[in-house]
Amino acid sequence: MAVQYGALPKTQLTKMLQKPPQTAERIIKNLKKQMRAADVGGGYYVGLDSLCRPDQRTILAVWVLLKFIDYVDPMAHYPAVYPSQIFFLKENVGYEIVVLYEGEESLLRLLQPQDDLKYIIVLPRISMAEKLMLPKVPCLFATVGFEGAEEPEVTFYSREATSQADMRACLFGDCSGVKSLTVNSGGFDIGETVYGTEQFLSKGVRQGGKNGREAVGSDPSGKGLLSGAPVADGI
Repeated sequence: MAVQYGALPKTQLTKMLQKPPQTAERIIKNLKKQMRAADVGGGYYVGLDSLCRPDQRTILAVWVLLKFIDYVDPMAHYPAVYPSQIFFLKENVGYEIVVLYEGEESLLRLLQPQDDLKYIIVLPRISMAEKLMLPKVPCLFATVGFEGAEEPEVTFYSREATSQADMRACLFGDCSGVKSLTVNSGGFDIGETVYGTEQFLSKGVRQGGKNGREAVGSDPSGKGLLSGAPVADGI
């Protein structure tokens, strides 16, 4: 039950179980009865025991992972080596989710890129991408925006789809020209090319619902801040 990630919001655990909501609720309830799980932070989070503490950076990474969860084997995702948060395997290709906060651009120097590894870099705002020195392997940007909702919107950005001028303008608050690929559920197919974030997009973007379709829009604010989630006692 994703215990390797520490205490997680119950909403996330329900989705990671990949069961109907009522079935997932019963599974979590039974685990609590068996003393294999416990409420944390007044019941908003669930962890191995009541002393388990949520890590907000990991929680952001899990929201991104959930966009791919239908295509990832339950045993094919686990905590990654710092500074990455999560590694997952999809179609025999490895991906690492890296969550950066403001001022942490230099952490990317600690990554150990490999030919068969791709990165999803989660940022508090997309304009921060202009400052990054990316590893010479495929990279994709993402923001996670709650805006008062329990489940956030995860937005994926291709650097190749955005001009350098638009990125510079975004640094000064005008992000209207920054192209985004918004995934509301499900995930998207990830293609294969040589270098740059277009590798993630070459097979198109697939949204949830009956008919998958490409959805290209813009994020006027350029923000994707973690907000609205309660913090457990002592954090």
